[in-house]
Amino acid sequence: MAARVEPRREHLEHMADAAAAAFSNATGLVARRVKTPRGSPQDAAIEFRAGAMRFRRLVVVRETVDRFSALTVAAAAHTERLTLVTTHLSPNMIQACRELDIDALDLAGNASLIEGNCVVIVSGRPRVAESRTRRARTWTRSTLRVTLALLVDPSLLERAYRDIAQTAGVSHGTVQNAVRALLEHRDLIERPDGGGLRFADRERLIDEWVTLYPRQLRESLVLGRYRADSNDWWRDVPELPGQCQFGGEPAAAILTEYLKPASVTAYCAETVPREWLMKARLRPDPAGNVEFLRAPVKLAPVEGLPPNVVAPLLVYADLMASGDPRNLETARMLRERYLAA
Repeated sequence: MAARVEPRREHLEHMADAAAAAFSNATGLVARRVKTPRGSPQDAAIEFRAGAMRFRRLVVVRETVDRFSALTVAAAAHTERLTLVTTHLSPNMIQACRELDIDALDLAGNASLIEGNCVVIVSGRPRVAESRTRRARTWTRSTLRVTLALLVDPSLLERAYRDIAQTAGVSHGTVQNAVRALLEHRDLIERPDGGGLRFADRERLIDEWVTLYPRQLRESLVLGRYRADSNDWWRDVPELPGQCQFGGEPAAAILTEYLKPASVTAYCAETVPREWLMKARLRPDPAGNVEFLRAPVKLAPVEGLPPNVVAPLLVYADLMASGDPRNLETARMLRERYLAA
């Protein structure tokens, strides 16, 4: 049984998630919370991507930092450069962070971040309403899985909770809690005729899910990373619909005939397929160009699409999470073709 995250630590990690999302929305750069190294004294870890640059920061989370003295105390308590996450940073506090060589992010998207020659300053964004802060805390891995199941197969909105649970791979009670949260936040609306549920704003929900997926769920799905000698090995392996299907760049290449994959993402129902490993001679490599992930929802061929690709929403989320300009262009094509209302 997995160890339960302490409520305090869980709250701090939710704040780090919200700050990373706000930073991404404010700057257009990719930021996501990642797993905190075991034994780290810090509260969370965030990975940033700016063009070809990728770096991670251990962060200290504080509910309120509204005085210069609070910054100096925080900086003095750390021998290395401090990266701070807090609820809100005024323009004066952003300036103070620069003067004290502190990197900082808040829940509104204000930030002062320096890495090498990369400098990001965002200042003057208004404080986030408390309701939005609470909103960030309602998104759990299970809620994301349930939401993905509903977005991929909207017919589930008119079916029993047990059908949603089976597709999302979660318990009946988890579906109840997730649907209740989605109703409370008006992501879902009950049909007046009693015929089930409907999306209040599907486009907005897709945007929020795609923003949260890489930070809160995707990293936990990784089964392994490998190295391939050829970028085209995936074209020659046997199709395994329902067992292992392509996401990311190869799926986008299949669906759009536009992208030439430099890396391969594949989603598996259970384990990495041995026949693919052997045929393509894939070698374990933590920094490899091939990644296998456990599917966050039940794998099944999508009507009208090749059987070896996952649902377009997952492909779109993979491309957006990469931060690669060529992938972002392909993602826009994919959204217009497969995800438009």
